[in-house]
Amino acid sequence: MELAVNEEVVARDASESDIENAIRGLRAQGDDSFAILTLFETSFIQTVYADGGFGLEYSKDGDLFGCYADLAEDDVIKAFTYYLHRDERLKTEFTWEPVAY
Repeated sequence: MELAVNEEVVARDASESDIENAIRGLRAQGDDSFAILTLFETSFIQTVYADGGFGLEYSKDGDLFGCYADLAEDDVIKAFTYYLHRDERLKTEFTWEPVAY
């Protein structure tokens, strides 16, 4: 899976370490910094850092879902790691709502 931060690819075959470094680095890059872990063009997970917190979205086959609870860095790292390993806990440990776009 490819990991990008602010549209720059940081890992073509992302690891857990790549994910942790990318997410922990978003705060230092300021508001509206984002990371995307892509499986396919229509299947990905992404986060944005803004106003001191994180938003989280994932897309599966073109359907987009968002989790906008008060998320900390560790929550986002966990979600990205679940996605990396295709772990179904991604769907149960976070509260997702459909996003219209």
